[in-house]
Amino acid sequence: MSPPELVHVTRDGVVESVHRGHVAVVAIDGTVLAALGNPGLPAYARSALKPFQALATLELLGEAGRTLDTVGLAIACASHEGSDEHQVEAARLLADAGLDEEALLCPAALPDDVATLRRTPAPTRLAHNCSGKHASFLAAQVAAGEDPAAYLDPNGRLQRRIAERLAEVSGATPTGPGSDGCGAPAWILPLRALAAAFARLAAGTGDLAPMAAALRARPDLVGGTSAVDTALMLGDARIVAKRGAEACFGAGALRPDGSPIGIAVKIADGTGRATGPVVGAVLRGLGFHVDDALVRPEVLGGGLPHGVITAVPAVVEVASRLGQPSG
Repeated sequence: MSPPELVHVTRDGVVESVHRGHVAVVAIDGTVLAALGNPGLPAYARSALKPFQALATLELLGEAGRTLDTVGLAIACASHEGSDEHQVEAARLLADAGLDEEALLCPAALPDDVATLRRTPAPTRLAHNCSGKHASFLAAQVAAGEDPAAYLDPNGRLQRRIAERLAEVSGATPTGPGSDGCGAPAWILPLRALAAAFARLAAGTGDLAPMAAALRARPDLVGGTSAVDTALMLGDARIVAKRGAEACFGAGALRPDGSPIGIAVKIADGTGRATGPVVGAVLRGLGFHVDDALVRPEVLGGGLPHGVITAVPAVVEVASRLGQPSG
């Protein structure tokens, strides 16, 4: 059976395109509070896992008496746009580990940041949107006394630690790994487990506290000027969010009564433009501040608005079923 419709793209009053998918809204203990489609859908979480991968890198660094500051953690969690600042901070992580760009195993890429792109004559590894994660992996690998060239080995100490921590924070054993677009191991989790991990991240306590603080302090480093996760966190400091490729998205937030909630979304056709309206509609319905540009992005014709991209009523009703605690 096809997953339910989640998003309509409307042009001049006519539904032009439809995006289907799955939504899981989960409490911190893993209880599914509301869902559309299959909350247990196994999905490659892709870069939505970066805050939890950073947990493992931070642990290995700590065991060697080292750490990452808030900026370093933010860039470790980032799918950045390759701006000058993004690249400088990724390079700083490498330099602190006694390495340079040549140690990165992510592919070379052109920056997504338009201003930086104009000044970039050729693709570089630092401009790749995962360079911060790779730089943090290398920092942990060096601190642990392991071979820097083997930092992506799924059977190596770092990647095994990542798999262990993913299981702990999500409550589910990750399967795989496949290969992510950047070359790192890519893990599969049920959507409800990904949502539970984000509820725990939103709580901002225990071992996840540094990652939550970094995302909230520097959302601009986590994505960039056009990134949905950055915009959500800039709009409401109670939200933590991380997008992944192929339209997998995780978010967590602290409700007015202090209880954390986690949201995971997977758009079936992999179209990223559908994630913002879905996650934004659920969060707004729960009383969080979400900008209209995320919930109802415009459809243009001749440079002028001729429609919108919006979540269907069933998505909006998810929040109403949960209610808004007083506080």
